[in-house]
Amino acid sequence: MPTPTTLPTELLLPRRAASLGEILDAGFGLYRRSLLACLPLSLLAVLLGQLPSAYLKSTGQSLGLDTAKDLPWWLLMILAAVGTLWCWLVLMLRQRASLLREAKSLKTIATDLWQGLQLLPRALATLALALMAVALGSLLLVIPGVYLLIGFWPALALVVFESARPRSALDGALQLARGHWRHLAATLVVVAMTVFGLFVIGSLIGLLFIELADGLPASSIVAAIIGALFQPLLIAFGITAYADLRHRRDQMPSSASSSA
Repeated sequence: MPTPTTLPTELLLPRRAASLGEILDAGFGLYRRSLLACLPLSLLAVLLGQLPSAYLKSTGQSLGLDTAKDLPWWLLMILAAVGTLWCWLVLMLRQRASLLREAKSLKTIATDLWQGLQLLPRALATLALALMAVALGSLLLVIPGVYLLIGFWPALALVVFESARPRSALDGALQLARGHWRHLAATLVVVAMTVFGLFVIGSLIGLLFIELADGLPASSIVAAIIGALFQPLLIAFGITAYADLRHRRDQMPSSASSSA
Protein backbone atom coordinates (compact mmCIF):
# COMPACT_ATOMS: atom_id res chain seq x y z
CA MET A 1 0.00 0.00 0.00
CA PRO A 2 1.42 3.43 -0.92
CA THR A 3 2.79 5.50 1.95
CA PRO A 4 0.52 8.46 2.81
CA THR A 5 1.84 11.90 1.94
CA THR A 6 1.42 15.10 3.92
CA LEU A 7 1.38 17.12 0.68
CA PRO A 8 -2.18 17.93 -0.46
CA THR A 9 -1.51 16.81 -4.03
CA GLU A 10 -5.16 17.26 -5.04
CA LEU A 11 -4.75 21.01 -4.48
CA LEU A 12 -2.01 21.04 -7.10
CA LEU A 13 -3.25 18.73 -9.83
CA PRO A 14 -6.39 16.68 -10.59
CA ARG A 15 -6.19 13.03 -9.53
CA ARG A 16 -5.12 11.72 -12.92
CA ALA A 17 -2.07 11.74 -15.14
CA ALA A 18 -1.25 15.37 -15.92
CA SER A 19 0.18 16.76 -19.13
CA LEU A 20 3.42 18.74 -19.24
CA GLY A 21 1.42 21.94 -19.68
CA GLU A 22 -0.67 21.21 -16.59
CA ILE A 23 2.47 20.48 -14.56
CA LEU A 24 4.06 23.76 -15.63
CA ASP A 25 0.87 25.71 -14.90
CA ALA A 26 0.57 24.11 -11.47
CA GLY A 27 4.25 24.78 -10.74
CA PHE A 28 3.91 28.45 -11.65
CA GLY A 29 0.76 28.66 -9.54
CA LEU A 30 2.51 27.19 -6.51
CA TYR A 31 5.45 29.52 -7.08
CA ARG A 32 3.24 32.63 -7.19
CA ARG A 33 1.29 31.54 -4.13
CA SER A 34 4.37 30.79 -2.02
CA LEU A 35 6.95 33.32 -3.23
CA LEU A 36 6.64 35.79 -0.35
CA ALA A 37 6.74 32.98 2.19
CA CYS A 38 9.83 31.46 0.53
CA LEU A 39 11.85 34.54 -0.38
CA PRO A 40 13.65 35.07 2.98
CA LEU A 41 14.86 31.45 3.13
CA SER A 42 15.78 31.48 -0.55
CA LEU A 43 17.84 34.62 -0.06
CA LEU A 44 19.55 33.01 2.93
CA ALA A 45 20.44 30.01 0.75
CA VAL A 46 22.00 32.32 -1.84
CA LEU A 47 24.02 34.14 0.84
CA LEU A 48 25.23 30.85 2.32
CA GLY A 49 26.38 29.77 -1.13
CA GLN A 50 28.49 32.92 -1.40
CA LEU A 51 30.39 32.37 1.85
CA PRO A 52 33.34 30.39 0.37
CA SER A 53 33.87 32.93 -2.44
CA ALA A 54 33.60 35.83 0.00
CA TYR A 55 36.25 34.21 2.20
CA LEU A 56 38.64 33.76 -0.73
CA LYS A 57 38.19 37.40 -1.77
CA SER A 58 38.69 38.69 1.76
CA THR A 59 41.91 36.68 2.19
CA GLY A 60 43.28 37.48 -1.27
CA GLN A 61 43.21 33.87 -2.47
CA SER A 62 42.48 32.73 -5.98
CA LEU A 63 38.88 31.91 -6.85
CA GLY A 64 39.99 29.16 -9.25
CA LEU A 65 39.25 25.59 -8.27
CA ASP A 66 42.61 24.46 -9.66
CA THR A 67 44.49 25.97 -6.71
CA ALA A 68 44.82 24.43 -3.25
CA LYS A 69 42.42 25.77 -0.61
CA ASP A 70 42.98 26.06 3.14
CA LEU A 71 40.94 24.42 5.92
CA PRO A 72 38.63 27.40 6.65
CA TRP A 73 37.50 27.39 3.01
CA TRP A 74 36.62 23.70 3.19
CA LEU A 75 34.71 24.26 6.42
CA LEU A 76 32.80 27.11 4.80
CA MET A 77 32.03 24.89 1.80
CA ILE A 78 30.55 22.25 4.12
CA LEU A 79 28.59 24.91 6.01
CA ALA A 80 27.29 26.38 2.75
CA ALA A 81 26.23 22.98 1.37
CA VAL A 82 24.51 21.82 4.57
CA GLY A 83 22.90 25.22 5.19
CA THR A 84 21.62 25.44 1.61
CA LEU A 85 20.10 21.96 1.83
CA TRP A 86 18.34 22.94 5.06
CA CYS A 87 16.94 26.01 3.32
CA TRP A 88 15.65 23.85 0.46
CA LEU A 89 13.91 21.50 2.90
CA VAL A 90 12.24 24.42 4.63
CA LEU A 91 11.27 25.90 1.24
CA MET A 92 9.46 22.67 0.42
CA LEU A 93 7.63 22.84 3.73
CA ARG A 94 6.82 26.51 3.19
CA GLN A 95 5.28 25.71 -0.18
CA ARG A 96 3.17 22.99 1.40
CA ALA A 97 2.03 25.52 4.01
CA SER A 98 1.08 27.91 1.19
CA LEU A 99 -1.12 25.20 -0.34
CA LEU A 100 -2.81 24.76 3.04
CA ARG A 101 -3.09 28.56 3.45
CA GLU A 102 -1.03 28.40 6.64
CA ALA A 103 2.14 30.12 5.40
CA LYS A 104 1.56 33.30 7.44
CA SER A 105 1.08 31.50 10.74
CA LEU A 106 4.02 32.08 13.10
CA LYS A 107 3.47 28.64 14.59
CA THR A 108 3.66 27.05 11.14
CA ILE A 109 6.83 28.99 10.32
CA ALA A 110 8.52 27.80 13.52
CA THR A 111 7.34 24.24 12.87
CA ASP A 112 8.69 24.27 9.31
CA LEU A 113 12.07 25.60 10.46
CA TRP A 114 12.37 22.95 13.15
CA GLN A 115 11.10 20.13 10.93
CA GLY A 116 13.61 21.10 8.25
CA LEU A 117 16.38 20.79 10.83
CA GLN A 118 15.09 17.37 11.93
CA LEU A 119 14.96 16.15 8.33
CA LEU A 120 18.45 17.44 7.50
CA PRO A 121 20.48 14.31 8.50
CA ARG A 122 18.09 12.06 6.59
CA ALA A 123 18.22 14.33 3.53
CA LEU A 124 22.03 14.44 3.62
CA ALA A 125 22.22 10.65 3.77
CA THR A 126 19.71 10.34 0.92
CA LEU A 127 21.70 12.69 -1.32
CA ALA A 128 24.97 10.94 -0.46
CA LEU A 129 23.55 7.50 -1.33
CA ALA A 130 22.00 8.88 -4.52
CA LEU A 131 25.28 10.46 -5.64
CA MET A 132 27.20 7.24 -4.99
CA ALA A 133 24.64 5.18 -6.91
CA VAL A 134 24.62 7.60 -9.86
CA ALA A 135 28.44 7.73 -9.90
CA LEU A 136 28.69 3.93 -9.80
CA GLY A 137 26.08 3.59 -12.55
CA SER A 138 27.93 6.11 -14.69
CA LEU A 139 31.24 4.31 -14.22
CA LEU A 140 29.79 0.93 -15.15
CA LEU A 141 27.78 2.31 -18.06
CA VAL A 142 26.46 5.80 -18.78
CA ILE A 143 22.83 4.75 -19.28
CA PRO A 144 22.28 3.35 -15.75
CA GLY A 145 23.71 6.55 -14.31
CA VAL A 146 21.32 8.69 -16.35
CA TYR A 147 18.38 6.45 -15.41
CA LEU A 148 19.17 6.75 -11.70
CA LEU A 149 19.79 10.49 -11.96
CA ILE A 150 16.26 11.01 -13.30
CA GLY A 151 14.65 8.31 -11.17
CA PHE A 152 16.06 9.66 -7.89
CA TRP A 153 14.63 13.14 -8.54
CA PRO A 154 11.58 12.72 -6.22
CA ALA A 155 13.67 11.28 -3.36
CA LEU A 156 13.84 14.48 -1.30
CA ALA A 157 10.07 14.92 -1.65
CA LEU A 158 9.63 11.46 -0.12
CA VAL A 159 11.93 12.45 2.76
CA VAL A 160 10.00 15.67 3.41
CA PHE A 161 6.41 14.65 2.74
CA GLU A 162 6.45 10.92 3.55
CA SER A 163 9.11 10.86 6.31
CA ALA A 164 11.01 8.24 4.31
CA ARG A 165 14.42 7.05 5.43
CA PRO A 166 17.31 7.31 2.92
CA ARG A 167 17.07 3.79 1.47
CA SER A 168 13.26 3.91 1.42
CA ALA A 169 13.34 7.35 -0.23
CA LEU A 170 15.53 6.12 -3.07
CA ASP A 171 13.53 2.92 -3.52
CA GLY A 172 10.28 4.88 -3.38
CA ALA A 173 11.54 7.39 -5.93
CA LEU A 174 12.39 4.61 -8.37
CA GLN A 175 8.99 3.03 -7.80
CA LEU A 176 7.29 6.35 -8.57
CA ALA A 177 9.35 6.71 -11.74
CA ARG A 178 8.84 3.10 -12.85
CA GLY A 179 6.61 3.07 -15.90
CA HIS A 180 6.75 6.87 -16.09
CA TRP A 181 10.52 7.44 -16.48
CA ARG A 182 10.23 8.97 -19.95
CA HIS A 183 7.47 11.30 -18.80
CA LEU A 184 9.53 12.32 -15.76
CA ALA A 185 12.62 12.86 -17.93
CA ALA A 186 10.63 14.96 -20.40
CA THR A 187 9.17 16.96 -17.51
CA LEU A 188 12.61 17.66 -16.04
CA VAL A 189 14.02 18.67 -19.43
CA VAL A 190 11.13 21.09 -20.04
CA VAL A 191 11.42 22.45 -16.50
CA ALA A 192 15.19 22.93 -16.89
CA MET A 193 14.73 24.73 -20.21
CA THR A 194 11.96 26.92 -18.75
CA VAL A 195 13.91 27.87 -15.65
CA PHE A 196 17.09 28.45 -17.67
CA GLY A 197 15.25 30.67 -20.14
CA LEU A 198 13.67 32.72 -17.37
CA PHE A 199 17.03 32.91 -15.61
CA VAL A 200 18.69 34.29 -18.76
CA ILE A 201 15.95 36.90 -19.11
CA GLY A 202 16.27 37.82 -15.44
CA SER A 203 20.05 38.03 -15.75
CA LEU A 204 19.79 40.37 -18.74
CA ILE A 205 17.43 42.61 -16.80
CA GLY A 206 19.80 42.43 -13.85
CA LEU A 207 22.74 43.44 -16.05
CA LEU A 208 20.76 46.45 -17.18
CA PHE A 209 20.24 47.53 -13.59
CA ILE A 210 23.91 46.92 -12.84
CA GLU A 211 24.94 49.13 -15.76
CA LEU A 212 22.59 51.84 -14.55
CA ALA A 213 23.80 51.54 -10.95
CA ASP A 214 27.46 51.21 -11.98
CA GLY A 215 28.69 49.69 -8.74
CA LEU A 216 29.94 46.42 -7.25
CA PRO A 217 27.47 46.40 -4.31
CA ALA A 218 24.59 46.82 -6.75
CA SER A 219 25.93 43.92 -8.82
CA SER A 220 26.05 41.63 -5.79
CA ILE A 221 22.57 42.62 -4.64
CA VAL A 222 21.02 42.05 -8.07
CA ALA A 223 22.74 38.66 -8.43
CA ALA A 224 21.49 37.61 -4.98
CA ILE A 225 17.91 38.67 -5.75
CA ILE A 226 17.89 36.80 -9.08
CA GLY A 227 19.18 33.64 -7.39
CA ALA A 228 16.64 33.98 -4.59
CA LEU A 229 13.77 34.32 -7.04
CA PHE A 230 14.56 31.20 -9.05
CA GLN A 231 15.22 28.66 -6.29
CA PRO A 232 11.56 28.52 -5.17
CA LEU A 233 10.49 28.17 -8.81
CA LEU A 234 12.65 25.08 -9.35
CA ILE A 235 11.42 23.58 -6.07
CA ALA A 236 7.78 24.30 -7.00
CA PHE A 237 8.21 22.43 -10.29
CA GLY A 238 9.83 19.53 -8.41
CA ILE A 239 6.93 19.33 -5.96
CA THR A 240 4.41 19.42 -8.80
CA ALA A 241 6.24 16.63 -10.64
CA TYR A 242 6.15 14.58 -7.42
CA ALA A 243 2.40 15.16 -7.09
CA ASP A 244 1.87 14.02 -10.68
CA LEU A 245 3.87 10.82 -10.07
CA ARG A 246 1.77 10.11 -6.97
CA HIS A 247 -1.42 10.45 -8.98
CA ARG A 248 -0.06 8.27 -11.77
CA ARG A 249 0.86 5.55 -9.28
CA ASP A 250 -2.59 5.76 -7.66
CA GLN A 251 -4.13 5.09 -11.08
CA MET A 252 -2.11 1.90 -11.57
CA PRO A 253 -3.86 -1.41 -10.89
CA SER A 254 -3.14 -2.70 -7.40
CA SER A 255 -1.32 -5.76 -8.77
CA ALA A 256 0.98 -3.58 -10.88
CA SER A 257 1.74 -1.16 -8.07
CA SER A 258 2.48 -3.96 -5.62
CA SER A 259 4.90 -5.61 -8.03
CA ALA A 260 6.63 -2.29 -8.87
